[in-house]
Amino acid sequence: MAVIDAPELPPLLFNRNGKYTYVCSYENMWDSERHMSVRVKGKTMTVGKIVGGELTGTIEWTEKFLSQYPILEKLKTTRVIDKVKSKGRFTRYKLEFSQADDMDDNSLFIRRATSLKVLHAGATWLLDQIVASTPLSRALSQTFDRYYGFQKLLSLAYFKTIEPDKAMYLYEDFASSTRLPFHRPLSISSITKFLQHIDEDRIDSFLKKLNEYCIEEEEKSQENVYYALDSTSISTCSDALDYAEWGHNKDGDNLKQINVVMLVNQRTGCPLYYRHYAGATPDVSTVNHLLKEYARMGINRRAIIVADKGYGSVKNIHKLYQDNQSFILNMKTNFSICKNLIVNNLSYLLDDCSYNRKLEQNVMTEEIYWSYPGNFNKDTKRCRHEKGRMYVHIYLDHNIRNDADDLFRARIAELLDKQKAGIEPLTQDEEEFVSTYVTKDSKGRNVINNVKKTEYMLCKGIRILLSDIIKDPVEASRAYTERNEVEESFRKLKDFTGAKRLHVSSSKTLPGKIFVHFLSCSILCMLRHRIHTAEAKGIQLPYDSIPKIMSSLSNITQTVFPEGGYFSEIVGKKKELYEGLDIPLPEPETNIEYEEDSAVESEE
Repeated sequence: MAVIDAPELPPLLFNRNGKYTYVCSYENMWDSERHMSVRVKGKTMTVGKIVGGELTGTIEWTEKFLSQYPILEKLKTTRVIDKVKSKGRFTRYKLEFSQADDMDDNSLFIRRATSLKVLHAGATWLLDQIVASTPLSRALSQTFDRYYGFQKLLSLAYFKTIEPDKAMYLYEDFASSTRLPFHRPLSISSITKFLQHIDEDRIDSFLKKLNEYCIEEEEKSQENVYYALDSTSISTCSDALDYAEWGHNKDGDNLKQINVVMLVNQRTGCPLYYRHYAGATPDVSTVNHLLKEYARMGINRRAIIVADKGYGSVKNIHKLYQDNQSFILNMKTNFSICKNLIVNNLSYLLDDCSYNRKLEQNVMTEEIYWSYPGNFNKDTKRCRHEKGRMYVHIYLDHNIRNDADDLFRARIAELLDKQKAGIEPLTQDEEEFVSTYVTKDSKGRNVINNVKKTEYMLCKGIRILLSDIIKDPVEASRAYTERNEVEESFRKLKDFTGAKRLHVSSSKTLPGKIFVHFLSCSILCMLRHRIHTAEAKGIQLPYDSIPKIMSSLSNITQTVFPEGGYFSEIVGKKKELYEGLDIPLPEPETNIEYEEDSAVESEE
């Protein structure tokens, strides 16, 4: 039996005209002014036709084209509908080759012309299983269902997850050697063009669907649902980006910044909302806008927002009550209401009877009633006021308080020794410190001013959590501690996915670029949650960090051939890791299409 490879033909166009559908070859070139790929004039040539005027059928090639590809004389070429890639109203086609009808010998076998590929596959298999069947993947697949948008976005997010330090222009090399949802490598121009199509409306639709599916999952549980709220700043060197402004840069960079706020489900680790906004906007000013987004986006109203000190203000608490939104807020202890509560309860907090063994801290809870304006748009004294129940949880950590006391004692001793030696005069700040906290007794000796020291130590080691609904101090503390998930998410967003600096200079590309980082951050959050779940079961994982996990699993390869693909051996620590994370071991895959239709990019 003779075996031949199916020929690799140049890009082809199919133009329907009357009783024929003409087949044309063409060439493309990059237009630097229009920033897009265009066809070269004079290079489009008719090379065949489909008799009958239909878009499918047997192709009759021209003599000139047959002279260039003589193997076609032995083959019957048929254009057919690709049932695998066709979705809904969007129809795709492919060429099928078979033995020509006029050949006497029926022993010709046509083999797909696909070269053998060996790809890094273990890490992306892990990420596939983390994302599979989650609200995130369902929302993505429904919102970005055209031109492989779902697969492209996941592939770019995988790239930023596995290779966070690499810029986007290196994606093409990465995709050439890695098993990804979208197999065809994308050039930087293709990526830029694709990201520019991800506008605010598309992202808005995605977030609405994401919250719809998240609520379906959350309603299955009878436990409280906690959403961690936090924001971060992302630096940029570009002067032309929208939202880039000078502000309080949380990384200490002397650069303009863009702020990003995010909500994360603390139980699943799945981020469910984000927004980028002007870099000069402080955290405390974002709550009012967030509450409006709650209603518009359909975010779960049963969820309890957990936020840090940056969001704690009297006006924000008013708005939370006015909007009937439950919360746990960590308050600044220098607020007058907090100081008064600490002063009135300090003796009890220092008493051993207030010690809580679960928290290993001294704890007390006081129930008060918070008075707030009944009119959502007014905070004036003339407005009718309502009252809402509030639980104030005060925690005293003796370790932190004792450390502060030791530092105070060491500082006083250091300055008194320096003053006594007289070699070097005290600075103005040092003089003020000594004069504030040191006085003389009746015998002229230096002693501590206990009144001033009490004021200094008043809030040391103390945390105050306010909640309108959680009256158990242990649950409130646990919920706030788990809020660290969102801070860890931002660390992943900036350190793991390379978003500490936005390497983008066009405002048109900005939403899409931040969206890719958001997806990468979301995947890492869900992976981290899976790791925590394993650790809670007492499972000791062989690797202690996500970068080590990604690095070790990337050494697992997938060999791809025309009929499918199989993975290399998975043994030892790698097998232990998959099993510990409850991830099924990779299985052979069939019907792998590793060359997406070349028309995808031009049609898009």
